[in-house]
Amino acid sequence: MINNTGLVLEGGGMRSAYTAGVLDFFLDKGIDFPVVATASSGALIGSSYIAKQRNRNYRILKELGNNPESVSIMNWIRKREIFNMDYIFDKIPREIVPLDFGAFSKSPSQFIVGTTDIDTGSPVYYHRFDTLEELLTITRASCSLPVLAPSIIHDKKELMDGGVSNPLPILPLIQHGLNKQVVVLTRNRGYMKKATKLNWFFKHFFKEKPELRRLLRDRHILYNKTMELLYEKERKNEVFLIQPEEPLIATRIENNKEKLEKLYSQGYQEAEVKHPELERFIQSTNNTSPYATGNIPS
Repeated sequence: MINNTGLVLEGGGMRSAYTAGVLDFFLDKGIDFPVVATASSGALIGSSYIAKQRNRNYRILKELGNNPESVSIMNWIRKREIFNMDYIFDKIPREIVPLDFGAFSKSPSQFIVGTTDIDTGSPVYYHRFDTLEELLTITRASCSLPVLAPSIIHDKKELMDGGVSNPLPILPLIQHGLNKQVVVLTRNRGYMKKATKLNWFFKHFFKEKPELRRLLRDRHILYNKTMELLYEKERKNEVFLIQPEEPLIATRIENNKEKLEKLYSQGYQEAEVKHPELERFIQSTNNTSPYATGNIPS
């Protein structure tokens, strides 16, 4: 187990196929982190890593790519969700490519999943999952993209995509006593998020959710400031970044099987190339004292 270093996984919808490749490389090399923090689709990918189910994410990608109903405009027309959420967050993890919840629960690594309270606009983090049902509910909430999926009611809160309020949950790791982080991104270096052109639509669609509208309006500002912080911490050797060398060929709602498999392979291969440098980063932190247990912010 690596001391004093956390792992952060960016979301990005189906672009997380890249992250799946990176995490399978970590499993092949026995690279474990004491705490893994994520939001949005990173929560779905990350749970397989915590359970040490090598190749599970790849099998999920193949399943999604083989099923045209997994991502479909017709889903949105019928149920206001472009992803088939019941299929992805219920049928797949329970029946088709089951998550080993026993192994997940016994893992010494802690898993933090970020969501967004759409009434307050605040991030809400979960790190205890007593049942598979609870884990799947929180994961589904964290992946519920605004407009493209309905919100989830849990713990008396209306929750949605964790990436809206905090695209890269580094703060929970710092407050947990972890001063260095490995961060897996699904955007290439130099990417800058642009302001949305859909504010007019959000004002209509979320007319009773002013804090959510504010988050969506300013989402590009938060993301770009977070990236500036990451690059600054990278210069100080406090963060190690793994991200695509070139812009990814897939979109957030990609369901082309060949493209998803290429993203997975790209993630695995680029993690392999960066492995010697990652090992040096790990060695520079692994000689420090083990992480301190702290309180996860809510």
